[in-house]
Amino acid sequence: MSLTNDVSWADLVSLAVGVASLVVTVAIFHLGRRLSFRQQRERITELEGKAWGVLGPIRVEGLNSKIIVMNVDRYKRGYDGSNELTWRGWMYTGPEMIDVDHAGVVVIAGVVESFYDDSGRRTLKKSPTAAPPVLRCGHIPWRWIEDISPNGDEFDGSAIFFVRHGSPGREPYDSYTYREAIPVPFGPHSRDYYKPIPDLGLLRPRPMRDWWRFARSLKRLRTSRSRRRGLR
Repeated sequence: MSLTNDVSWADLVSLAVGVASLVVTVAIFHLGRRLSFRQQRERITELEGKAWGVLGPIRVEGLNSKIIVMNVDRYKRGYDGSNELTWRGWMYTGPEMIDVDHAGVVVIAGVVESFYDDSGRRTLKKSPTAAPPVLRCGHIPWRWIEDISPNGDEFDGSAIFFVRHGSPGREPYDSYTYREAIPVPFGPHSRDYYKPIPDLGLLRPRPMRDWWRFARSLKRLRTSRSRRRGLR
């Protein structure tokens, strides 16, 4: 059976034109959704104002620096104050906010051991010479922050940062830096200042490692839940 008996060339051309039109329509739609540079700056300026509204009283009045980093993907599916790990990540975490920079917000994500190498430089690699613990500080970029609620909600009075967890392993941080864990007084209000440690560099996400770590955590949690249910 020939092509012309089944499908005419006109039909093929019409189909190709239709597909091309669909591609162009989808492209125009996505381009229309993209913010212009000015719109992006206006959005960031709004978020910066809210972020400084949270950080200002922490520095000046010594208020609690804890914030809630809410997982947007989890939150929009329903939130009742609970927090269990799923394949979409944790519902929220509660780090301490310490800084705002031009690209986002900096929080204390954890404390890790540090050491001195043979030349006396700080390192995270184990060596015979221990050094003071250091803060691992996570950076949340503006492009992942959807909104900020300075007054919290009915479950917690801490400021809420609604964040898309865009890093591998459902993390809200696009990078980590390291700072001294013991603060020093700084500025007219003698606020706590955590001195950066340049020797320890910048840690970027590592997709394979981070996803593997996330998968193991999720598996351990599910195993633990199954065991608890079995004991009931």
